[in-house]
Formats: sequence, C-alpha cells, structure tokens
Amino acid sequence: MSQEPVTPPQALSTVRARRARLRRSSQELEAALAAPLVQRPAEWLARLVPATAAVRDAFAAHISITEARDGLFDQVRGDAPRLDPLLKRLIREHTDIADRLDGAELALRETNDDDLSRVREHLTETIAALSRHRQRGADLLYEAYHVDLGGE
Repeated sequence: MSQEPVTPPQALSTVRARRARLRRSSQELEAALAAPLVQRPAEWLARLVPATAAVRDAFAAHISITEARDGLFDQVRGDAPRLDPLLKRLIREHTDIADRLDGAELALRETNDDDLSRVREHLTETIAALSRHRQRGADLLYEAYHVDLGGE
C-alpha cells in the first residue's frame, strides 16, 4: 500500500531560517568555549556570556515554532501520526536543553574562576546534545515530508 505524498508545512521556510540561526549561534558558542580560559577568565567570560545568551534565544525561537499550537509538531502529528513517539522525544529534549542553557547562564553569573572549567564542560555537553537534537529533527521532517533541511 502506497502512501500519498503529504505537502510539507508552510512553516518549513521559517524552520529553515531558525535552524540556520541556531546553527550559527551554536558555532559561535563552540568557538567561545574553545578559546583559552587559563589566566584570562574575564576575557573568556566576556565572549562566552553573550554567545550562551544567543544560543538560548535561538533555541527559544526554535521551540516556539515547533511546539506552538497549530505549529510544526502539530502539523507533523496530523500528517504522520506514526511519528508521534519521535515528536515526544524532541519535546523532552527541548525541555532538557533549555534547562541546561538556563543552568549554564546562572552558573556563568554566579561561579568563581575556579569553577569555569566545569561550566565549560557543561556547555560543551549541551552543544553536543543540541547537535544531536537538530539531527533528529531533520530526520523526523525527512521521514514525514521527504524534505531535506540540509545543514541548516
């Protein structure tokens, strides 16, 4: 039994743009994390704090387009109900990654210089989780609509 192709959501152009913003901000955060920390915590923080905020903001925008009522996830759920378990996983990941970013921002404000390497490790793990999340999201949309989002 062959399934009729389903028309991709109108929101895909917005999703692509938000994915591109999230990718760029993630790359900037990764570069900030890779900068030397030893003997220069003030300079390191001056770059890291805004980079972390940019990822948090881009991720919040990503969540708003995907989880909004009648948003992308609702449309995928209606068009391809078999993918609901994957949607639920992505939503759980939204909560986890958002919590990690919020925790990192709090730690950056409250930590002393001796704890910065721990914050660096936490953010590095968060960027890796975000990358895996983006991969799963691209796979989900391809499975639902046979649309390749590319590297965005």
